[in-house]
Amino acid sequence: MTDGLKDWSNRERPDGSDDKSFPSGHTSHAFAFTTLANRNLDSIDSLENVRTPLQIANTILASGVAWARIEAHKHYPSDVLFGAALGHFMTAFVHDAFMNLPEKDRHNSAGRDRRVDWTFFSTGHGGGLALDFRF
Repeated sequence: MTDGLKDWSNRERPDGSDDKSFPSGHTSHAFAFTTLANRNLDSIDSLENVRTPLQIANTILASGVAWARIEAHKHYPSDVLFGAALGHFMTAFVHDAFMNLPEKDRHNSAGRDRRVDWTFFSTGHGGGLALDFRF
């Protein structure tokens, strides 16, 4: 959607480099990734004490991307605001409509969320942690 809107709007960038200013692709992607990461953090029960600070940090980082695009004179504030909204809402829609499992199917017999699981394993010289994200 971002690329289609860039082609359709033909808005010139503040620095005059081209006519692909609206909406900000960097901001759109940053907020899409933030929304997905925050949705995934919501599904991990073991992170209850640090979930909110991590989600705030994700949002601050994405906002930093938006601000950097304005400071670099690559976008107008309206470009990054629309890009943030587009990235967030499209990702939230796709995640909630197609990736969320019904509540009764999400947990195994031990009550653990099956969309996120971890396994510790040993190797010849140490060990590791494997994370599985299912959607």
